[in-house]
Amino acid sequence: MSYSNDIFHHDESAIHYRFYPSINDHTSDTILLLHGFLASGYCFHRMIPDLRKRYHVLTMDFPPFGNSGKSAKTVFSYDYYTRLVISLLDHLHIKRLDIGGHSMGGQIAMRFAYAYPHRINKLFLFAPSSYMLPTDGFSSLIASANFFPAIMRLVFEASSVVKFLHHLVANPEKVTLRMVVAYSIPFMEKEFYPNLAAFIRTRGGDLPNDSLQQIQAETVIFWGDLDPLLPPSIGYRLLAELPNATLHALPDAGHLLPEETPETLVSFMG
Repeated sequence: MSYSNDIFHHDESAIHYRFYPSINDHTSDTILLLHGFLASGYCFHRMIPDLRKRYHVLTMDFPPFGNSGKSAKTVFSYDYYTRLVISLLDHLHIKRLDIGGHSMGGQIAMRFAYAYPHRINKLFLFAPSSYMLPTDGFSSLIASANFFPAIMRLVFEASSVVKFLHHLVANPEKVTLRMVVAYSIPFMEKEFYPNLAAFIRTRGGDLPNDSLQQIQAETVIFWGDLDPLLPPSIGYRLLAELPNATLHALPDAGHLLPEETPETLVSFMG
């Protein structure tokens, strides 16, 4: 699969992105895919081949995830990630596009649609994080402790990535060796853990109801009926909040929809 691999800089952060040109010579449409917590642009690898039949496809890694930079000076927050998205689009001279977001990436996609309505055509949400509150004061205090990154590293090393992935999918047979390797990479980097602690402290909360109700972009929501992380009831609540939304409940699917049901997602994306 042909693509270009590049880095752009925002403040002190090095942001990794990939651009996959469409195989359709007659399209000028672009879709940006935003990954979730502890993932990277890799999580869309099963969707990209089919999406390229109608789109130029763009992925990016939110720091400190994937191949993007890991700087102790970065104040990680959903607002910061939203600014990264607009910065990347300006860097690439992309005026309007569709956006798809999975889990945390879905929350950032909604924030982008709320903050920059003139830059988005259509919104695709794959089990988006919604209605989560900011980190509470006690948890933030614990995450600020010097020992916290080391504790997190011990926890992640004790609970294998294989078990983590098996928990998130409805059918463990969907988890491949290639997936395990790709999702394991960040946990092998010592500098990842202080950045993860910083993210936990500063991420902020999800968009409130009144903001969701102002998102006018056409929105398609997808939810696995066996999602063990974010229950499908959240999807129906979002459906009631977003003015121009439709919802597809996917049978026998868990939380990792781009990995579990890529063909179904693409088929409903029109």
